[in-house]
Amino acid sequence: MIVGGGRIMKLLTVLSAAALALGAVSAQAQSDITLGMVVGTTGAFAGGEAPLVNGVKLAVEDVNAKGGVGGRKLKLVIEDTGSEQTGAVNAYNRILAQKPVAIMDTTVSGFVLSQLGAIEDEGVPTFTGAATAQIALDKKGVANLFRVRTSDSLVPGAATRFAARNLQAKRIGVLRVNNEYGAGWRSAIEGALAEMGMKPAIVESYEGADRDLTPQLLRIKEANVDALIVAGDPPNHVVAVQQIRQLGLNAKVIMSNSGVLPTTLRLYQGGAADGFYGTVDSLPAANPAHKAWADRYKAAFNVDADYSAAEYYDGVMMLADAIAKAGEKPADIVKALRALKDRAGVGNTYTYADKGDGGQTVAIGEIKGGRLELAAQVK
Repeated sequence: MIVGGGRIMKLLTVLSAAALALGAVSAQAQSDITLGMVVGTTGAFAGGEAPLVNGVKLAVEDVNAKGGVGGRKLKLVIEDTGSEQTGAVNAYNRILAQKPVAIMDTTVSGFVLSQLGAIEDEGVPTFTGAATAQIALDKKGVANLFRVRTSDSLVPGAATRFAARNLQAKRIGVLRVNNEYGAGWRSAIEGALAEMGMKPAIVESYEGADRDLTPQLLRIKEANVDALIVAGDPPNHVVAVQQIRQLGLNAKVIMSNSGVLPTTLRLYQGGAADGFYGTVDSLPAANPAHKAWADRYKAAFNVDADYSAAEYYDGVMMLADAIAKAGEKPADIVKALRALKDRAGVGNTYTYADKGDGGQTVAIGEIKGGRLELAAQVK
């Protein structure tokens, strides 16, 4: 046994080191809590959903800097939708295979609606910035789906009241994308106008892939509107702004939320969008209580903080609190989240108790010098 003892000792040392390394990896794997995210990192919606990723990354960093949740750190895993509906369904299923404690989902309403079956069947707590009223619990929504936005049952009406009351518009037109999102905006605008004894001066629609809105805008111009509400996605707004200027349409323009995201503002050329308005849930940088957070966000990502980044940040922070309180079982997390009422965050104030539908605030921003400034808080 003495002969070759040195070789045996070396072998034991190697095996011991390997075992320690394996144990360290195993311990690390056990200590991490997987947080899934499903967004468009490529394709048409990548720019608009980039703030969501930024907000989640900042929240994960903050949670982990404080020791994680119960001493365990969050590990973010992202799957790309490719900015396509089928891709969104597939990406959600890929994330599920990685056993996440929760999922931060896309903000594209149509994509979330297509995922509802999987969301309900698997029961994993899922947060989304989708604004469609259809995901409310009294419609197509499910208990484990949490909106970190203000619903489109509220936002279009606020835009309409701003046009009529703040801008004193008498003839309000609508230009909306031809999908469920756009249909929701049209319905809500018509309802808000009816409450004020008014009707739309004109309603025009377009397909999401359209890159020429000239026919619709010429008809809107002929209708002599003094305010125009435009509902669509970032590429739609870029086209609309450019062609509104080219055609000399003098109406006041109010765009849906994605038209005034910081990533969208960068796409407007030569101050073309200056003087246009847009709906937002909040303006974190304009709120003294959240300015430090907004400054930290800009330092980290070299872009102004917007409501969507702040709301996805809030979603992770609410999730972390729920896990700390209730543990990691999906049903227990859902129960803890469904007890929240008037939870104040950076981007919104949230209620999920009593079938609450998430965010509650609406503001209007005005584009000045390529940046968004608060124009009004709207009720």
